[in-house]
Amino acid sequence: MTRKVRFRNVGAGRGIKSELDETTLKRLLIDERLTQGAVARRYGCSPQFVSQLAREYGLARRGQGEAGSRRDR
Repeated sequence: MTRKVRFRNVGAGRGIKSELDETTLKRLLIDERLTQGAVARRYGCSPQFVSQLAREYGLARRGQGEAGSRRDR
């Protein structure tokens, strides 16, 4: 009897990662002030993947000291 194996989307983000390079993601998140969810919908990935890329590229979240965050208003 064969065992049912769950597959992960290993490597699913490779194509998206090439489209969402550091400069593109910075422009979308910081300059255009899109949310991670909006970027994820635009590129067909999860907000968690966008968050992971932002951390990898060293982009700070809005609530962590960036001027114009909701806490400053």
